[in-house]
Amino acid sequence: MPKTIIQILYLLSFKFSETVSIGSEVSDNSDYLACKKNGGKVVSHVFCLPNSYRKDVLPPTDGHPLPVFFKLPVSEISEIDDHKSIVTIRLSYKLQWPEQRMVVNQSADWGKEDEINISPDNIEHIWTPDVIIHDLVSFNKPEILNQVGALEIFKNKKVYYKVRSDITIVCKAMEFGQFPLDKHKCYLMLTSFGYDSLHMNLAGKFSYQKENQRTLSFNVDINKLPKYKTVFAGSSSNYSVYGFEIRLSRSLGPFILSIYLPSAMFVMMSWVSFFVPPDIVPARIVLLVTLCLVLINMFNFTTARIPVSNAVTAMEVWLLACMLLVFLSLVEYTVILRKIVNHNRALERYKKDMSRQKSSELLNGQQSSTAFLLQVEDGGGETQTQVTELLPKECRKRCKKPKTKPKSQNRVEANLNLFKLNLDRGATYLFPFLFLLFNCFYWTVYLVIMPRYQKDHLMEQEETN
Repeated sequence: MPKTIIQILYLLSFKFSETVSIGSEVSDNSDYLACKKNGGKVVSHVFCLPNSYRKDVLPPTDGHPLPVFFKLPVSEISEIDDHKSIVTIRLSYKLQWPEQRMVVNQSADWGKEDEINISPDNIEHIWTPDVIIHDLVSFNKPEILNQVGALEIFKNKKVYYKVRSDITIVCKAMEFGQFPLDKHKCYLMLTSFGYDSLHMNLAGKFSYQKENQRTLSFNVDINKLPKYKTVFAGSSSNYSVYGFEIRLSRSLGPFILSIYLPSAMFVMMSWVSFFVPPDIVPARIVLLVTLCLVLINMFNFTTARIPVSNAVTAMEVWLLACMLLVFLSLVEYTVILRKIVNHNRALERYKKDMSRQKSSELLNGQQSSTAFLLQVEDGGGETQTQVTELLPKECRKRCKKPKTKPKSQNRVEANLNLFKLNLDRGATYLFPFLFLLFNCFYWTVYLVIMPRYQKDHLMEQEETN
């Protein structure tokens, strides 16, 4: 008997607790039921929007700025078009904000995290932040069967919207004066279009894993926005900004292998001409002219690939210097050829003067010379007459002497050979020294001085802002 009484009491207590829990659920869900009964808009049986709800009005915040929180996991920088100065970023665009005007259904299946995932198309029923992306070119959302996105409603009346996207922005800070040693900073900046920092505050976090990055012509790094970029100054008020900074540094390896090393080798090949004897004109001319044409062709091909720049790029400076050094080698040989031509002309004039002098001497000698006739009988019995001229003894002695160059002529040729030797020898030392000096100056300016100047300029800009 006592055992039966205990069982009856247990059943009564269970029924009572069940009735109380049902009653509490009904009382907790009364707002949702009332909103539904009064003709409010029910969305996916998860929440109800009252009749007075306006999606064009900012949610109430009790005098504080509405917090909008972003989550931006970056998959990769998918494309960098430096000719158009645009960068394409592949990421998940996620943002969360409170919406206290919605009435949630307490009896819905909220799960362990107190959230329910509904169709992203329902985003059109509620207020959304008027977030804009600075310097936006395109915002593409991939679709397979439906839009790749999600809309989550939290039990504490927060809205969480996320979508997979490819964002293309303009990188205004791209300057190519140091190409291919250039570095750039691009900014993904999100801000409200109509609500200033007194009404809306943007914050968030981002993530980026270099391991997932495809190979590009740039090395990529992503950092937080600098302090002066977190506020956008409008015409009448300031706006809260969130985003991140993309740092790009061009990979130098391909340019060293395809431009720098070949052009340096061509310059060194021009030095071989200094060891070729100047008298072998075709060899030196063909070598130097061919190297000049090759460097000109390389310059034209390279400049066609260089992005548009307002200044002469580092690559153009390098190729122009290489062309100049080869051209100066050609000029050096031209000086030698000019000296040889002048020497040959002087020699021809000297020979003409000597021939005139000899002819005049011969003419004077013929007047004092004698001649006699010789009659010679040939094998056919005929007699032939020959005239034999008797030259003076002085003239015959002069003709018997071997022809030797005058001492003045030997001295001129010796001076010419010495000039050619000294000029080639001096160029052999001068041109490598000039190329080495240019390399020291070039790499110091573009790898040390210019980056330091840009860093100091950026620090001054940050202090000013």
